[in-house]
Amino acid sequence: MNMRISAIVIALLVIASVLFMARDRASAPEASLSPTPEPNIVVTSPRAGDLVGNPITVTGRARVFENTFNYRLLGANNEVLFEYFGTADAPDTGYFGDFAVKIPIPSGAPADLTVQVFEYSAKDGSIVNLVSVPVRVKDTTTTTFQVFFQNEQKQKVSDPQMLSCEPVFPVSRTVFKTSEVAYLALNELLSGVRSNETTQGFSSALPEHVGVNRIAISNGTASVDFSNDMSGGSCAVTARRAQLEKTLTQFPSVKRTAFSAFGQTESVLQP
Repeated sequence: MNMRISAIVIALLVIASVLFMARDRASAPEASLSPTPEPNIVVTSPRAGDLVGNPITVTGRARVFENTFNYRLLGANNEVLFEYFGTADAPDTGYFGDFAVKIPIPSGAPADLTVQVFEYSAKDGSIVNLVSVPVRVKDTTTTTFQVFFQNEQKQKVSDPQMLSCEPVFPVSRTVFKTSEVAYLALNELLSGVRSNETTQGFSSALPEHVGVNRIAISNGTASVDFSNDMSGGSCAVTARRAQLEKTLTQFPSVKRTAFSAFGQTESVLQP
C-alpha cells in the first residue's frame, strides 16, 4: 500500500515538473529569426594577414551614398600613405555593387600595412562603414625609377633668364618591386616633392589631389585617365605635360602618351 502511494506521489511530481518546464518555455521570448544585416562595405580581398603585391588589388562590394566610397593605405602609427576614392558598380542607390581598385605602395612604406575601405558621412563628414584589413608585403625587394620635377636652381644653369617652362629634372624613387612600374611612377610623381627635395630646389607644377583612374600601355602608347583635367595657364600646362611625359617615357615600353580625364580628352592639359 505504501509503495503504491509513493509511486503515485512520484508520478504526480514528474507531471508537475513537466508542466512547470512547459510553462517556462511558453513564457520565454522567442529567438529572433531575422538574419543579421550585411555590412554596407564588404572587402573580399585581401583578407586579414594576407601577403600582398605592389600595387595592392582590393575587391569587394559596397552599398554607399551615390555609389562612392574611399580607400586608403596606412603605415606605422596609422600614417596615411595613400588615399583615393572609388565607385561601386551598383544599379541604383541602396543596392550593393561590386568594386575593384588598386592601391600603390609608395616609396618609404613599411612592409606591414593596413588597407581601409570606408565612406565619408554625407551628414557630418565623419568616417562610417569602416573596414580595416592588416596585410604584409610579400616581396620586399625594391626597384628604382625616376620622377621629374621643376627646379629653378638647375634650370638657371642652362637658362639664366628662365624663358622656358618645359625643363624638368629627375629625382630617384625606390618602391617595393612591382610589375606595374609606370603606374607606380605616376603615383609617385602625383604625390609631389618630398621635404628633402624641396630644400634642393625641386617643385611640381602638377595640382594636388589628382589620381590615376586607369593606365594602359599598348603599341608604345601609354594612355592615362586622370581625375582632373589639369588645365591652367600656358606655362603651367607646358610644365605639367613635361613632367608627365618625361616620367612615362623613361620606360622602354612607352614611346608616346595620351591623356584623358574621366574619359574625356578635349580639355585635358589645355591652357
